[in-house]
Amino acid sequence: MKKTAKIALVLLAFVMLASFTDVPQDNWAYPYVSNAQNVGLMIGDGDGYFRPRDYTTKEEVATIIYRILNYGTANMVPKERELTEAETALLERCQISDWARLYLLDGFASGFWTEADFAERSSDRTAGKYPLSREKLAQWMVNAEGIKVSMVSVLGYNDIGQASPDMMKFIDACRRTGLMIGDDINEFHPKDGVNRAEVAVILTRALKYSEDGSEASAKVDVYGPVSSSGSANATVYITEGGTRKAVFIDPSAKILLNGAESNINAVKALNGRTAIVSSVIGSGTVIVQTKAVVTSGTVEDVRDAGSYKIVDIRVGQTLASYIFNSNTYCTVSLQKGISVRFVSDGSNLLEIN
Repeated sequence: MKKTAKIALVLLAFVMLASFTDVPQDNWAYPYVSNAQNVGLMIGDGDGYFRPRDYTTKEEVATIIYRILNYGTANMVPKERELTEAETALLERCQISDWARLYLLDGFASGFWTEADFAERSSDRTAGKYPLSREKLAQWMVNAEGIKVSMVSVLGYNDIGQASPDMMKFIDACRRTGLMIGDDINEFHPKDGVNRAEVAVILTRALKYSEDGSEASAKVDVYGPVSSSGSANATVYITEGGTRKAVFIDPSAKILLNGAESNINAVKALNGRTAIVSSVIGSGTVIVQTKAVVTSGTVEDVRDAGSYKIVDIRVGQTLASYIFNSNTYCTVSLQKGISVRFVSDGSNLLEIN
């Protein structure tokens, strides 16, 4: 599956169709449902009902994602073809309904979803007819849209403790890009299903989504007093601007604490101290500092990102990524291979020479 460039242009305006019986024009979801129908991504039940409160099944969501990524092409409805033995076996193991098979195969091949996502079994439902949870929808949307995840996930939802640790980075990515957000009492409901009206809203955001090239979108950072009491193994809490936020550090990340290679236990030991935790999105490093520090290293790469640069510097055995911008004081010609001393404040380079 490939996302086409024209997707971002689809929803410049809503085109209203005749409303479904259960989604009148004065309903909050009407413009989203109408648009989802108009562009061919969602349909009703054939009897004039959209059923906005019904949970969306895994097969339905996978089909919709397929249509999003093939919007405007002849492939919005996959062409009939003969399946390979391996494909047939995979679909049978996952108990995929006949109507959904061709829609799901590309997603399996691309890694948007996996066989493990269709592992539920019961006497009355095949795996694909189970509702898709909000946290799993976040993962599928991030995978399909090609959104980079961060090694640091900063989530201020009141119920974020209910989320699976391996889903944190996807929830964070959806929050950063605006694809999925919490409710009016600041809860995400990670384990709940997603109803059809909510999916129509998310589709609107997905079709409008375009990558933000600003410096603010290049990193994730949070600053404030650290609390590790009662937190999960890879999570600390930081109170920033009066809001207590769960800060999940991916277990595979390399951690630099005040310029030295470290680990999550040392970060948790900062309990009661004020720190900045940050990471350049797409890098494998998390930078934790209780103060601006002077560090030495070797420049491995310099990437121009418009108004700023991303500089990869090897510190010991760890390759760390930093933001170099107009506020960075620099006395050297940045290029691969040079040795530098630098002052950093989290992922921001303050000085390099």
